[in-house]
Amino acid sequence: MIEKIEIDRHKPLSPGDRLELHFTSLSMVWITAAQIAIIDARLESRKEFRILSWQFPANNKVVFTVEILKTNPIIVTAAIIGGLIIGAGVLAWLTLDKVYQIMESPAGKIAIGGLGTMSIAAGVAIIMALLSKGK
Repeated sequence: MIEKIEIDRHKPLSPGDRLELHFTSLSMVWITAAQIAIIDARLESRKEFRILSWQFPANNKVVFTVEILKTNPIIVTAAIIGGLIIGAGVLAWLTLDKVYQIMESPAGKIAIGGLGTMSIAAGVAIIMALLSKGK
């Protein structure tokens, strides 16, 4: 189960962290889409983070999902990534609104682990039932 937790944009991040950066846009959707294509092209060679996806969940909203790749030699924060995304656009059209860290909840991990254990037990029970019918 995936959980999104709002975090401070100045929190130091670690490799493997995934974030959703929510921006407010001042442009029309087609201009925003063109800007995103430019941003994606300009930032694809970054070594610190990778843009996994982007979406328009509502009017004048843009959400970038990013994964942290490397934090050395500088400390990487959502504010830095947001600034790079804003700076990569041709027009000053985005404002960083909220930042969410995407995490797998402990309940989801337990449920998945529990299902794995249950499926193994069911498999053993089926094999034992088949073997006992053969006698």
